[in-house]
Amino acid sequence: MKEIYEKLRALNVSGHVEQKNGLNYLSWAWAWDEVMKTYPEATYEIERFDNKPYLYDAITGYMVFTKVKIGEMEREMWLPVMDNNNNAMLDHKYTYTVNKYEWKNKVRTKVGEEIKTVEPATMFDINKTIMRCLVKNLAMFGLGLALYSGEDLPEEELTEDKAKAFKFGEKSKYPNKTILEVAKEDSKYLQWWLDSGKDDKLKQMIMMLTGMQPTQLKPEEELMLLAKLQKLVAQTKTDYDNLKKHYGVKNDVDLTKEQLTEAISVLEQKVKK
Repeated sequence: MKEIYEKLRALNVSGHVEQKNGLNYLSWAWAWDEVMKTYPEATYEIERFDNKPYLYDAITGYMVFTKVKIGEMEREMWLPVMDNNNNAMLDHKYTYTVNKYEWKNKVRTKVGEEIKTVEPATMFDINKTIMRCLVKNLAMFGLGLALYSGEDLPEEELTEDKAKAFKFGEKSKYPNKTILEVAKEDSKYLQWWLDSGKDDKLKQMIMMLTGMQPTQLKPEEELMLLAKLQKLVAQTKTDYDNLKKHYGVKNDVDLTKEQLTEAISVLEQKVKK
């Protein structure tokens, strides 16, 4: 058991980590391939309930479970089915309300509320969660375990006073300025953080103090923009990998609405020339 753990823990996973919404993901195909190359006798099982690959509760939502066995060692893992904003998905659409604010005479004022929607879970959502659960299950044997470091630590209570006291770092665009100061000067920078930044706690503070929310693209809008970008990339013979690297993403689906629009505009100008 010690040998299994030490061998898998020693594998370098850094080149196979993807980020989405501030979270790290390891490719399930790569992870399973590495395990099979080292331990070809390894097996995994997706647990079923009434012949369904998930357990459902009308209040808490969907949960999936996997089991992995390597030699005589068996480990189990579970994972809830969540949407892109980490809201529990149910078998029906539901909504929740967030406050909306705007600046008037340098004062933040509540101007209303906005209703957010969580779509019902599909088998596609469940399947994605199952494969992520499998990867997390393999982490219990040592593979990529460091990715989950700190996830179970109790979070420090985030208060409005703490959020107001926060200041951006020396290397940021607005060094030593507070969120409220930046909001008055450049709210677009804060929107960029909500859409592209990796610090989830900073995102929470921005939303708490300003009422701003991450930009939400409708699936059809996202697909149309991506399709247009891909067409222009082919037309201009642009290096797609370099373009994604420029925006700090590994997958084009991680591009924000602003980034997609900007890239399309640049490539359209290139076509005209």
